Amino acid sequence: MRSVMTTSIPTGLKSAQTWRPLWVLCGSLLLSSCADLIAPKIVAPQRMSADAALKASAGGQFLLDDVDAYISAHLHVAVGPPPATLALALVPPGHYFLRFGAKSPDDCRVMYISGSAQAQLVREAGHLSLENWAVEHHMTESAAKKRAHERPAIHIVPVVPPRTVLREYRTNIAKLRRTSPARGTIILLPGDGNGMLSMMPWALILGNAGYRSILVDLRAQGQSTGAHITYGALESRDLIQLVTALRKSGLIQGRLGLLGDSLGAATALLAAPNLSGLSGIVAISPYARATSVIPRFARHLYWYARLIPESSWRAAERKAGRIAGANLTEAAPITVVNRIHVPVLYLQGGEDRIVGLPQARELATRTVGSTLIIYPKLGHIKMAIAYSQLARPVIQWLNRHVAQDPEAARLRHVRQRPRNSFSLSFCVQ
Repeated sequence: MRSVMTTSIPTGLKSAQTWRPLWVLCGSLLLSSCADLIAPKIVAPQRMSADAALKASAGGQFLLDDVDAYISAHLHVAVGPPPATLALALVPPGHYFLRFGAKSPDDCRVMYISGSAQAQLVREAGHLSLENWAVEHHMTESAAKKRAHERPAIHIVPVVPPRTVLREYRTNIAKLRRTSPARGTIILLPGDGNGMLSMMPWALILGNAGYRSILVDLRAQGQSTGAHITYGALESRDLIQLVTALRKSGLIQGRLGLLGDSLGAATALLAAPNLSGLSGIVAISPYARATSVIPRFARHLYWYARLIPESSWRAAERKAGRIAGANLTEAAPITVVNRIHVPVLYLQGGEDRIVGLPQARELATRTVGSTLIIYPKLGHIKMAIAYSQLARPVIQWLNRHVAQDPEAARLRHVRQRPRNSFSLSFCVQ
């Protein structure tokens, strides 16, 4: 007689076994939905650019009016497909009397600009600070005020200066412009969501060294049109068309250089092999492959992006590319840098958690005649605004590789702050 052994299964375990396939199915559907949800976000423009953040407050509008005084011309250039119109601003060389210093123990960079109108502005408005943490993180005015209250060292000054003062200010700025030919022309390409205003400090630094700067809002950023960002896939094609248009209009004086940050740096590298007459590139925090930074960036912005497994990101990126009309795998400077035949200066932060040192080293290794400078204590955001640390090596490098007069070109001594001068503060808090 055969004996039969029976084992009783606890009711809870039996229930779990019954529901397990359903949980797996629900989990798969959830992850699939998250991937579908993140795809449009991957190529969505960050419309809350630096310009928009500043326009949201009276103090910010005051700063925009002031900065606009340094711009000699606003331009628009049509590019595509897909069609878009790029907004440009031209900053000529000038004696802008820049100085950097520490406003607080934390890493706060201060730019001093002299002129008689500025003294009146200071008397009427007091000291004005531009909080880069607010601009870089695209805060609203209310959020910025709340953060400023939590950190009293940061403040927003709502002021509306008289029109007569601004007119006098613009007149004085115009007198600072140089009449001698520019040493070269540098196209400034900002990072994702920052807009051309974020590159204005570089325009003034370069202007003081004798260079003409052309600031650009990349497609779907700042004042430019366009529906999507593509991490350099479409932006690099736009840049090639832009350079052609600028040459035809005679706006490129002397040799041409490119200076970009993050997305702007990747765009410059991607376009370089197809740009004639290019003399050099300064690439701040460029990524080797967009697909390697998209998940990191998305996880920082959207909580549900952390639920998406690595295996699902490629599908999300392919769908995002179809939405934008571009193949995001083409946004990979590492695939073209071996065809760049001009000098490249790579600047990379050692604490960059978005791009990371390995990508910078890989790019530099594959770029013939490149130079890599590492700043061990700077992260991705701080690299974008570390003007006092980057200005000297950048100008010296441009003087060697881009300047029309390399023998005469040299880094000018930075002047002391004039009395009663107006100051723009670029702070990392």
